[in-house]
Amino acid sequence: MPHELLEHISFGDSPSVLSGEKQRKERSYDFTGAILWFAAKCDLILLLFDPHKLNISDGFKRVISSLRVHEDKIRVVLNKADQVDTQQLMRMYGALMWSLKKVLNTPEVVRIYVG
Repeated sequence: MPHELLEHISFGDSPSVLSGEKQRKERSYDFTGAILWFAAKCDLILLLFDPHKLNISDGFKRVISSLRVHEDKIRVVLNKADQVDTQQLMRMYGALMWSLKKVLNTPEVVRIYVG
């Protein structure tokens, strides 16, 4: 939809974060370094999670850990919440909080936005 605000913002999407050593070595560039370069230049970082794929791969853990220097820009979004019922959503919300707590290693609970 046309909107004046959209004339002043740009969206960038990183390729999927691969899991496993083989996939990580097949990249011909420093993926984490590239993510950090973009993170330094942006105003907001959205970490999107699908309710049916809440596992955080080793590669994604490395990216999230490296983004901690930009934690004020990070927002965690549990996306596609309309595809599950309320009970499943609460279970998945809790599972995501638990997984992120291990990765972020912070005393505070991370705020998760539901989309």
